[in-house]
Amino acid sequence: MKRNIDIILAFVAIAALVVTAVEYKRLHAAAKTNNDAAAAILKRNAAMKTRIDGLESASPQLADTGGTVTDADVSALLAAKGKADKEEIAQLEAKFTADQKRDAERLKNDPDLALKRYASLRASAEIMDEPFRRMQHLSQEQSEALTEAEFQRKMRIDDMLAAQKLNESGVDAKTITKQANDEFASSAKAALGDDLYEQFSIYERQKAAWAYVNTYGGNVSVADMPLSMEQATQLADAIANACPSFQKGKDVDMRTVDWNAVDAAVVDFLTPEQMNFFKNSDNFMGTEMGRRAQEFFKALPKLTQ
Repeated sequence: MKRNIDIILAFVAIAALVVTAVEYKRLHAAAKTNNDAAAAILKRNAAMKTRIDGLESASPQLADTGGTVTDADVSALLAAKGKADKEEIAQLEAKFTADQKRDAERLKNDPDLALKRYASLRASAEIMDEPFRRMQHLSQEQSEALTEAEFQRKMRIDDMLAAQKLNESGVDAKTITKQANDEFASSAKAALGDDLYEQFSIYERQKAAWAYVNTYGGNVSVADMPLSMEQATQLADAIANACPSFQKGKDVDMRTVDWNAVDAAVVDFLTPEQMNFFKNSDNFMGTEMGRRAQEFFKALPKLTQ
């Protein structure tokens, strides 16, 4: 019996040694990883310090005034910084202008590139007014006519922008844009009729709100909470109606939307899960800031008062 116990204890001791060895190896590996990470951080810090030292040595230095910094010193430093910034901005603008001119010249002289441009504008025109098509159940003929009108407007304005980049004479941007919009309105009205065109005019003024709704709708669909067409329409209306510029008969300006008013309105048609997502997510729209980013930048001035 005692011999059996001794054998069992021996196995336990061996197992303990094995576990200890494995754990030691794991800790040793972890320590090496941590040391390597720390070394990498120190290396990056050293490189950053070298860059900062280089910037400081290259910066305009304050005059030695025995330890006292005068208003003249500060003014001189700010003037030097402002001059450097203006020169850098001017260089970037010159490069941007040159790049745009080069692209416009390629577009003018390369038929294949021009065809790709037409295809891109056509595709953009087809999806531009899709929410309105679905809301109003347009016929195929009406949809095609609206797409063609939108495509012609885009082409007219895009041609004008290209001519500007090439510094061509006789390019009156304001006049050309007005003509393109007037021609579009005439074609759209002929395709839709007076009553539908009036509804389309409202939709056009709501397009910024619809852009926000489209982004939000895509996000909640991924989260398995898709919007119905009716919900999307109600949400676009709620955002537009909470915008002062829209209330005055102008286009929606997303920067001025009263989000508290929108939150109060969406209770009637969004599910609790959709509403929570709407209130707490940031639905970016291309170059437009999302709701949370807008609220942050609006709050910043108050913090500095």
